[in-house]
Amino acid sequence: MGFSSISEVGKELITILNRALVPDVILHTGAIGLCSPNDHGDFSVGIYLYDISANTDIQKTGMINTTSREQRFPSTFWTLHYMITAYSSGDLKFRAEEDQRLLGKVVQALADNAVIGETSELYGKPMKTRIEVEFIEPYEKLRLWTFPNEPYRLSLFYRVQPVEITSAKTKPVTRVKDLRFFCGDESIVGGNMAGRREIAGADSASSYRSLVVLCIDKETGRPVTGSNARVYIEGVKPPVIKDDGYRVFLRVSDKESVTIHCQSGIYEPCEREIDLQEWDDSEVVEIELEPGESYPRYEL
Repeated sequence: MGFSSISEVGKELITILNRALVPDVILHTGAIGLCSPNDHGDFSVGIYLYDISANTDIQKTGMINTTSREQRFPSTFWTLHYMITAYSSGDLKFRAEEDQRLLGKVVQALADNAVIGETSELYGKPMKTRIEVEFIEPYEKLRLWTFPNEPYRLSLFYRVQPVEITSAKTKPVTRVKDLRFFCGDESIVGGNMAGRREIAGADSASSYRSLVVLCIDKETGRPVTGSNARVYIEGVKPPVIKDDGYRVFLRVSDKESVTIHCQSGIYEPCEREIDLQEWDDSEVVEIELEPGESYPRYEL
């Protein structure tokens, strides 16, 4: 969902109630709609979005790889708070009974259709967007009814969460194509994932190859960054670790093949053998890491 997620939830609530209440309880679909209690018009059931709050149970940070050349900024997740009120217009002596009948049908409909959608697959397995009863003390309900010219009407309170609003902001991703390190009088330069050593005053240079590794969380599809995994090759110096998760091994030219080892406290250990004689230097070695027993999991 994009910026229209909030309005889409409201429309889905109207659809559910129309399907359940019309024509048995309410004669026509136009009698259920989004409105404020002090401006409900001819509605028999009014749905009022009285608050929007950030969902603190879900905090997604970091960029999302949408393609090999593009990353999207993280989504935001929200909780929508609704007040649903009955406005029956029948004879006064039957009005209270009719309001209760309407609200009873609303309770039944929303309980039977508690799941109204899912979040995106940007973070791995989608999370269900649910309609949940909001338990509010009676005095709080009166406090929320901030309409002095409108007497309080019996109302139901619900929340819908999580509601995702995806970011429209993206940034291009550029592969590592050039590396430069300086140590004393030695300059190490890498280009197109291949490099050369230039020693000041020397008449010749010896070529060597570099290897770029990117570990992917199999559960979320996102790069594993920082110290979440140790990646190493026996006999080769530790890699240069970039902020976006790429690990660059240098000086592997004297080997026909190497074995990449991945160890972590939250992922299963794994190995990947690379035949350097057939490996294209412009490619990135992508390794999927399987979550282990200590992997942090959250109930969706």
